[in-house]
Amino acid sequence: MSNLVALGECTDRCLTWNPAADDPDGEFDYIDLSSVDKDTKRIEGISPIACSAAPSRARQIVKAGDILVSTVRPNLNGVAAVPIELDGATASTGYTVLRPRSDRVDGSYLFHWVKHPKFVGEMVRLATGASYPAVSDKIVRAAMIPLPSLPEQRRIAAILDKAEALRAKRREAIAKLDQLIDSGFREFCGSPYGPPVSIDQPSQPDAGQYVPLVSVARLATGHTPSRGIAEYWDGDIPWISLSDIRRLDGKIALNTEQQATAKGISNSSAVILPKDTVCFSRTASVGFATILGRQMATSQDFVNWVCGERINPLYLLAAFRASKQYLVAKSTGSTHKTIYFPVAKRFHVYLPPLSEQAKFGELMRLVWQQKDVAEQQVSAADRLFSSLQQAGFSSQL
Repeated sequence: MSNLVALGECTDRCLTWNPAADDPDGEFDYIDLSSVDKDTKRIEGISPIACSAAPSRARQIVKAGDILVSTVRPNLNGVAAVPIELDGATASTGYTVLRPRSDRVDGSYLFHWVKHPKFVGEMVRLATGASYPAVSDKIVRAAMIPLPSLPEQRRIAAILDKAEALRAKRREAIAKLDQLIDSGFREFCGSPYGPPVSIDQPSQPDAGQYVPLVSVARLATGHTPSRGIAEYWDGDIPWISLSDIRRLDGKIALNTEQQATAKGISNSSAVILPKDTVCFSRTASVGFATILGRQMATSQDFVNWVCGERINPLYLLAAFRASKQYLVAKSTGSTHKTIYFPVAKRFHVYLPPLSEQAKFGELMRLVWQQKDVAEQQVSAADRLFSSLQQAGFSSQL
């Protein structure tokens, strides 16, 4: 086992400043807590702000190669390495800035360590605060890192870098397939008047291809069986929930986290929906959409559309995806943003010829086949990286 060393013993602190006081007429690049993408572990969306408008947390001057570790909500693992283009930027005090000492720790090795489940788990365990869990800078710097020799650190980091690059490449392939769906939608079916699903018909006098959605699809909804009655659940009828639709957004729904019983359905005014029904979430998480790949049941959290012969279900799914931003903006409510049923009944959909809808539907099916393969490759790359990560920090690589 490698020597365990506190992070504070192999890293340095950064310099700090007060932008408003030190350079009131200047500007600086600010890395706030929302700047780090929790999935890619990269700093994104940075733009200069005036020193005179600097937030009180804008204090830490970072250098290229510094490792940022968010001290809030450590379960989200908001960590990133500062790229060369942000050398000299200012980071929020919501980050611990770890500056690798070149004679003690390799920067890439350190970055991989703060993404390791052991480090994340330790931060989660030591976090305080129920609604806004956080750790202190002191806790982060006191955390231990296994520290072999520098050549060994570099060897481990190089292996993990290659595995990480493979994961990124696999995810990039999926993103490109999603872009292909979006570009295909615009080519075959795109509306020249804005979102393909709108509330009421657009005002343009020649927007005649918009029709009431209720004229080409049946609106169906129901209620949730009582959660307090055990015999209503753990049956054989798939029950699609809000958590399912967040996971399945833009995809075919085949499996759900919960299953209801026939008794639960019949005693709750819930509805069983046929295959190819398009489900659109109308409350709490507005704007997610999926198409049922089998018969399922669902609740009043959705507006569900059983498509008639004039509209292709795959086309309607893509139309909802393309209209998400617009429909979210049209939702109302103080506690949970919601699209209410009277509003959903006013939905109008841009309806190109069925032949164009069918061309796009076939494109979607082909892309989905490729995505299935790509997602399997992503899962394999994730498993490989996890295995290498575990081996690398336990002297087994």
